[in-house]
Amino acid sequence: MLGWLRLQPITLDMIIAFLRQYGYWILFIGTLLEGEAVVIVAGALAHAGVLDLPLVIFVSWLGSTLNDQVLYQLGYRYGERLLNMLPRFLRRHVGQAEGLIRRFGDWVTLFFRFIYGTRTITPILLGVHRYPAQRYLWMNPAAAAVWAAAIAGIGYALGASLRSLLKSVQHVQIVLLLLLIAVALAYWWWHRRHGE
Repeated sequence: MLGWLRLQPITLDMIIAFLRQYGYWILFIGTLLEGEAVVIVAGALAHAGVLDLPLVIFVSWLGSTLNDQVLYQLGYRYGERLLNMLPRFLRRHVGQAEGLIRRFGDWVTLFFRFIYGTRTITPILLGVHRYPAQRYLWMNPAAAAVWAAAIAGIGYALGASLRSLLKSVQHVQIVLLLLLIAVALAYWWWHRRHGE
């Protein structure tokens, strides 16, 4: 009935070719939307030779820097009005992020990407609370570089341990494992956003 579609089975070579062609774009978009999970996977793919680690770090840095600069500008320009428009799952973290900003100032700017629950809201709050724009303009890229290198490095190290595990696995099993990892990461991301 659907013979005209002539669907061919997806092979590991096809997945690798797809990731080599579009992987950096997927990574860039992923760092604009979320971050850690996609960078860890990209780091593991770099270890497998599918992606290039320095380029993974650069793309991760670029996406994170742009994302957080835009969020800062939105907070700076629209202030409290923007906070009132945030979804509930982000508003829950406002108090925590504001407390960190008051107590630790510049250190929060450097390390908020590593603090669970504050990655999206902190740049907005830095803008709302008028954190100096000139300082944020250089601190944000510096902090994003540390974050990108660390998270991609974690993924690269995980890729090293996965490589020995996957040596004895057939192609079909590799595809199933990759799908399982993708489902687990999607569940983790969804739970992190909605399940707290």
